[in-house]
Amino acid sequence: MTSSNDAPDSAGRPRLSLCMIVRDSSKTLEACLAGVRSYVDEIVVVDTGSVDHTKEIARRFGARIFDFPWCDDFSAARNESLRHATGDWVFWMDSDDTIDEENGRKLKDLALRPLSDAPIAYVMQVHCPRPTAIGYDDVTVVDHVKMFRNLPALRFSGRIHEQILPAVRQVSGVVEWTDIYVVHSGSDHSPEGRQRKQERDLRILHKEAEEQPNHPFVAFNLGMTYADMSEFQVAARYLEKSLQLSGPTESHVRKAYALLTYCYNQQSQFERAREVCLAGLERFPGDVELSFRNGVLAHHFGDHAQAITAYQSALQEQSARHFSSVDNGIAGYKSRHNMALVYAECGRHDLAELQWRLALDKAPEYRQGWGGLGDALVKQSKLVTAELTAASLLQTSSRRVEGFLLLSDLASQAGNFDRAAELLHEASVERPNDPQLLHRRCWFYLEHEDLEQAVETLTQLCQKDPHNASVYHNLGTVYYKQGRRSAAVAAYRESLRLRPDSEQTQRQLNQVLQELEQDESAELAAAGTAQVPRQVYSR
Repeated sequence: MTSSNDAPDSAGRPRLSLCMIVRDSSKTLEACLAGVRSYVDEIVVVDTGSVDHTKEIARRFGARIFDFPWCDDFSAARNESLRHATGDWVFWMDSDDTIDEENGRKLKDLALRPLSDAPIAYVMQVHCPRPTAIGYDDVTVVDHVKMFRNLPALRFSGRIHEQILPAVRQVSGVVEWTDIYVVHSGSDHSPEGRQRKQERDLRILHKEAEEQPNHPFVAFNLGMTYADMSEFQVAARYLEKSLQLSGPTESHVRKAYALLTYCYNQQSQFERAREVCLAGLERFPGDVELSFRNGVLAHHFGDHAQAITAYQSALQEQSARHFSSVDNGIAGYKSRHNMALVYAECGRHDLAELQWRLALDKAPEYRQGWGGLGDALVKQSKLVTAELTAASLLQTSSRRVEGFLLLSDLASQAGNFDRAAELLHEASVERPNDPQLLHRRCWFYLEHEDLEQAVETLTQLCQKDPHNASVYHNLGTVYYKQGRRSAAVAAYRESLRLRPDSEQTQRQLNQVLQELEQDESAELAAAGTAQVPRQVYSR
């Protein structure tokens, strides 16, 4: 079956059209087109209002450019690009996607298959890296129908997070899975960039919700966006609604269960989170993300055996392909990280060491993995191995900080706390803006009752991580230990604003308020001798 617009070229081979929509994409478009140009027969670019050099860049690569007024509808713009495509196949990319040579060749090979032997559409992956402060990028892998036949019946739907799959299913089209992927490499991860994207997405999604108030995918996307904004209560409402409205075969359902579990977990509604997670696993046994979430919850409830089983399930290869959007680390170093923590709690530091080593084998730049391995070695008194590991880390520029931290642990183990503090300082000089190092220094000072230094590091953490309720909780606890009750109250209240369901923080706030009420006038005199309640620091 060929396009109504065109037939295979004079050599009898099918043609491939790249279709894109762009707007002010000059920072990323050149890298995108430079990578893909050799593997497509034409480039169709629909511009929705650029005022930069986007069109000039597209022209340099031989693109056919068409203007289209932006109307808060990604599908409308994408369908405009399809209207101008003349190839037998359509391949779509975003302007901040790139494709490497290996995947480009595979893409071209698919397009050259005889049309009589080919399906209507191909599923490919989009790899979305997200820089983190832990020395290893998180990569979310998203399945999309990225290449499909140029047929009038195949058009995108949805104002945002547009899909072609419903149209493929409507014509009973055959879909084949591939191992081809593009990298969403140019995304703006700055706080300002993320905020602009979230505000735009919410504006369009709420407009779409007014038009289709009972559309399950719209509700899902609203839930996903609010979860990304850490507004978990609002997100949970939309995700519950999406599950109620969704049919059993809709591609977003398993992700909705996983996201909803996460949202309830973040609200400390652990029983409800477990109910949702188990309901999801009943429908999707062995799902990677749901298994991982099940492990987190089992760990919370102290069921170590179940936690290990759940994490092992997350690590197992999935046999049947399905549409998903999953953090790649869940099926790798993140599950191993969590298994190591469970084994450590059980006193099996040998098994914890094994998990850290397996995690580092797949993610050698994972900073927390080196810290965990060092801790496991110290706990087993494998001091020579720990010293050799630290020496090796110091020889690699990207891992020097982890070497200093391991040496600091060894100094603490030997009772040389001054040297341990010096090594922590050296680590901070190497990486001065790392919040994880501030956390590490904070716990050192708390452990050794250096309250002034603890306050200093916690105050810096509040500035660098202002949405972390645990930091404010711990700051309140240190203020209380110093006898600074009013400051403790302010810190506990900020923690509760960020995490309103924390019974621990509420309980400690109530105790401080009660003491202030009982003897407000004697607060300063009693500060040095007040009975400090038993504290459990919240990480």
